[in-house]
Amino acid sequence: MILAAFICTAPFLSAEASSSAGIYDKTSTGAMVVRIQKRLRELGYLNFKPTGSYKSMTVSAVKAFQTSYRDKGYSMQVDGKMGPESLDLLFKYDAIRISLSGISIPSGPKHGASKLQATGSLIPWEMVKTRLVPGESIKMVDCYTGKELSLTFTGGVNHAEAEAADKAELDSFTAICGSEYNYLKRPVVVILGEEQIAASIQCWPHGNDVIPDNDMNGHVCLFFDGSTSNVGNLPDVEHTENVYKAAGQ
Repeated sequence: MILAAFICTAPFLSAEASSSAGIYDKTSTGAMVVRIQKRLRELGYLNFKPTGSYKSMTVSAVKAFQTSYRDKGYSMQVDGKMGPESLDLLFKYDAIRISLSGISIPSGPKHGASKLQATGSLIPWEMVKTRLVPGESIKMVDCYTGKELSLTFTGGVNHAEAEAADKAELDSFTAICGSEYNYLKRPVVVILGEEQIAASIQCWPHGNDVIPDNDMNGHVCLFFDGSTSNVGNLPDVEHTENVYKAAGQ
């Protein structure tokens, strides 16, 4: 995804100042707006790239998000403004996703299981990435099922990117995702030497494809403590939650 460049102008500064009250609306711009838009995209309410400008499409997406909570019995004002209550709900791990009637969304085996089969340590991404070598296999364990899997590290700046090198790696990956790709993310423990490291992996290949003819179109992202998204170098709330879950926290 391409993040539009921001120009530091007077409206930008006034919008940031006005949002200090904790309310984002159609006058707001900046990095926090990007985070709001990115999260709305993840939950299915916004179908456009983050721009950092809170315009009509963002207002409509926020109204749809607020309506989802009002329909669930929350005392929620549907005004398209992102205030403290809406922000808190938006960034919760179990935030309500947009309803897709009649469509089954696979979640993978034992997704959300209360008892984890494996846990690891919180190791900063800046340290982890110095130990990862492009072309080498990354061994890991799915925290929910205890199943082992491997993917090949292909690079990454803000987080690790990995692909299946062959059918065996692809099979181990799709098995923990429920035998088909989906947009959900899972806590995993990455094994580097004698060390077990808390991480989070997504189940949807996308973007750059380094390894040809592996039946995986693109790569998947692997987040560690301190990893960020390629969109504005911002944290990913679901990956962060999973990393801490993989650490037993």
